[in-house]
Amino acid sequence: MGKRSASFLLGIGALAGCSSGHAQRGVVPWVERPVPHYSAPLPSFVRYPTSAPPCRARQLHILGRRDGVATGHRFEQFVFKNRSAATCLMRGYPTITAQGPDGRRVVLHARHGGAVGGPLVPADIPPGRRVVLNLGTSDCGCTCLRPHPTIYRHLEFGLPQGSSVPGGRFTLIKDCYLETSRFGLPENDIEPQAQLGTPGTLVARGRSPQSVKAGSIFQYTVELSNPTDDVVTLSPCPGYTEGVYTPSAHVSHSFRLNCDAVHSIRPHGRVRYAMELAIPRRASGFAKIGWSLNTPTGPYVAIVPLVQVLAA
Repeated sequence: MGKRSASFLLGIGALAGCSSGHAQRGVVPWVERPVPHYSAPLPSFVRYPTSAPPCRARQLHILGRRDGVATGHRFEQFVFKNRSAATCLMRGYPTITAQGPDGRRVVLHARHGGAVGGPLVPADIPPGRRVVLNLGTSDCGCTCLRPHPTIYRHLEFGLPQGSSVPGGRFTLIKDCYLETSRFGLPENDIEPQAQLGTPGTLVARGRSPQSVKAGSIFQYTVELSNPTDDVVTLSPCPGYTEGVYTPSAHVSHSFRLNCDAVHSIRPHGRVRYAMELAIPRRASGFAKIGWSLNTPTGPYVAIVPLVQVLAA
């Protein structure tokens, strides 16, 4: 999940159960109480200050360059440092000129917004602090047939308000296309925090058979344990989402937890719940089984090892 999970398909292991600090005997039975499908709320972000005057070229120098490759793309990041005594604002797209292999200086036309490395947002840069610019290109030629991309030297990065920052000894590789981010800093999202005494502080673990027939009901158990020193109240009764993912089919459903008998989980207690999941008839191969409580912080679990789906 980014820093936090965007789905309910993350780590799981083995289970247990209780509401008194010792394992509760038996398993809370499954009940079919559907609820609307749960979608985790979108993350919120820390906003950087943006009140300083725009940075001028004389305030900046390129401190370094980082690169890497992945899935056919080359990622190049240039790090700019504020070497002045005043805070300034970095934002907007650059213009880039460079010296090509034939010695002529050319403008490198870059498309905006798609550079590898994630979005960057405007930010004030105090003295001595840094800001980055992400550039991306192909890693294997337009059709992975052309083996020799163009290397540009003597770079100059034009700022949106005019003037340009020299690139010093650093080079830039371009193959087929070039894309650029804005000047800025990575988005800094705020991780949600569950309040003590709420279901979001629980830990989930699961146990299941190693195989299941397509078109049948998969029966497994999930244990919710309370690692805190506070009672976790199951009121209102929380929902959960479960799903199965195979190469040929995937489904997910949301239900209400069975809170008829267990209304809270004591500190360091645990409770085991029976679960049922309908496996699609068209499912085949190995399946990922995922489960999560419907809260912004989970808990999230996934059945490991993968469950083998047998022919009906």
